[in-house]
Amino acid sequence: MITGERRLTAVQIILLAADDLMSAGQSEFTEWDLTVASWTRDRQRFGLRGYANAYPDHKRVMMEIMGKKMSNPILQRWMEKIRPNVYKLTALGRLEASRLKHAESGQAHKSPSLKDMYDRVATFVSHPAFQRWREEPSEPEKWVDAAAFLGVKREAPPTEASERLQAVSTAMRSAIDFCTANGLDVLPQGTGRGAPSIHVRDLTDISAFLQALKYRFPEHLEGGSGGKRKPGKTPKS
Repeated sequence: MITGERRLTAVQIILLAADDLMSAGQSEFTEWDLTVASWTRDRQRFGLRGYANAYPDHKRVMMEIMGKKMSNPILQRWMEKIRPNVYKLTALGRLEASRLKHAESGQAHKSPSLKDMYDRVATFVSHPAFQRWREEPSEPEKWVDAAAFLGVKREAPPTEASERLQAVSTAMRSAIDFCTANGLDVLPQGTGRGAPSIHVRDLTDISAFLQALKYRFPEHLEGGSGGKRKPGKTPKS
């Protein structure tokens, strides 16, 4: 329990309390669950006036998540109301809670820029070549489509194309590891951004797609697996 903690704002304490509930196994929580959890973290701030150590003040907690201040965790997209009186933390909220917990313990929170990480992988997840492969695993049949996905010219030397493939693979692996380390099913887009979150499944599918490219186009991707092809299945340029 945190008593007299003043370096954190009321909203930050509520966010940590919500994360406590979810870490304890609750995928969602009621406003009364949140009130008690917030009071447990800071009884002076969220205790009933005159009885702070004995009873929580429900209104004090709710004024922070129902008001129109920019610090409101719902407006910040850290928390969402899923039905009357019931809430859950978003993926972005859990990330913010993780950052606060590191600060709370005095540890440096070394996390990559969420915006940069998102931007590095979003282009590939939405690329037409990848989407076609998901619907028809025999795609892409032509190297020009694979090259377009990797962002290299059709005539790019194998070393350049291979380095690009490795860079994409590293970006996917970093995003997957980031989500795993933070207990996330999705890579969130960040506060105020309009693009959708990216599911970890999409990231792992991209990794599988890259392996398919290495198998199908070894002559264009130096260091590819170069698996044997069936007679007559020479890849098209």
